[in-house]
Amino acid sequence: MNFICATVELKSFVGDPINAYGLDYCGANAYVPGGSGDNSVRFRLLCYDRQGPKLQSFLDWKPGTRALVTGNIVFNDDTSQPLDLVVTTLESAVPQEMYCNQVILGNAFFATGEIKERKNGIQAVKIGTTLDNSDVTTWLFMETNESRKKKLNDRIRKGRAVCVHGYLREYRKEGDESPYRAIVANDFTTRKDYERAGSSPQSSGTAAGYAEVDPTPDY
Repeated sequence: MNFICATVELKSFVGDPINAYGLDYCGANAYVPGGSGDNSVRFRLLCYDRQGPKLQSFLDWKPGTRALVTGNIVFNDDTSQPLDLVVTTLESAVPQEMYCNQVILGNAFFATGEIKERKNGIQAVKIGTTLDNSDVTTWLFMETNESRKKKLNDRIRKGRAVCVHGYLREYRKEGDESPYRAIVANDFTTRKDYERAGSSPQSSGTAAGYAEVDPTPDY
């Protein structure tokens, strides 16, 4: 699961109901404002279509205003499309200038053992995240300050699971709708690596038939 708590600005509602992840939702186009439109993190908001205070607050939300939203980020395999944000809570009574962008990326892994050094000492490494119960993987970068360079060097290993706390950022070049997408890590954590214990091969039974696959079982 990938959790977010952010002040999200509503752009427009989606007119038709959306069926996604096995449920029916009301949808909206929104974004976490950046320094410019090219730096905004875009979302398709999904609010469960069931009458209640949350849905009513969602439908009463005015385009052009912000709300503090918590929920689950669902990455997709088409990087040109906004991320899905399944709304858990929504608080629309917040100041218009309020800004929050806090993410816990719990379903991620190191895609490579290579660390790229960017401007101002920023360390960047490619990470992946898989869709729920799916073989589809999407990719982004984890960026962290050079103060965590030693920790990153010690922990990075291709395929190793990593949990990241930070904020999302996107950048789009003119005419390119597929953004550069990254989570800027305040910190990250990994499980301890253990050496695999050697195991003796399983011995097979001595009765006839253990080495065969019976095409016509008699039970």
